Amino acid sequence: MDQELAPGARLNIDALAREMSVSSTPLREALAGLCARGLVRNEAFLGFTVAPMPDQAFLRDLYETRLRLEPWLAGQAAARMTPEAITRLRDSLADMGAHVRSGPWQTHRTHAAADEAFHATIAEASGNQPARQALAALNAQVHASRLYMTAQRGAEETTREHEAILGALLRRDAAAAEAAMIHHLTASRERLAP
Repeated sequence: MDQELAPGARLNIDALAREMSVSSTPLREALAGLCARGLVRNEAFLGFTVAPMPDQAFLRDLYETRLRLEPWLAGQAAARMTPEAITRLRDSLADMGAHVRSGPWQTHRTHAAADEAFHATIAEASGNQPARQALAALNAQVHASRLYMTAQRGAEETTREHEAILGALLRRDAAAAEAAMIHHLTASRERLAP
């Protein structure tokens, strides 16, 4: 995610194992997990390589998928919010401040983790395990897509959008939660690829 390795770069398991002071078995397992998340590829005769950055068509499809899944999850979560989930959502919002939204991935990692936790908490509150797993599988690509942004833009807008989602969830208003999530994802897509 820090782009220290260029897309297409070969990942030498022996060299990585030495560098990280681990055996090759857990490293292979970790690389397989990164393959499942779309960040690494494993090709016959080539081995593991860094996956290419997503293209515009992939980003469009990613957001279309999120727009089909996440508003529904927000609507489902509205009736099931627990005090613990609300606390986690508020904590996530606090960690998504503008102070963590500038610079490369290394600098805005806190924001990315908080954003992922915000959306994951809503998915968890929905009570739908398969949908929650589907969203989790998309998260790496969501964060990779942010690397397209040369400067992290829209901090204030994103905060307001998340606050609107939380407000609808606090009111247990499923329709408003769905609408707020649609607005947020649509605006996020526009900020990413205007």
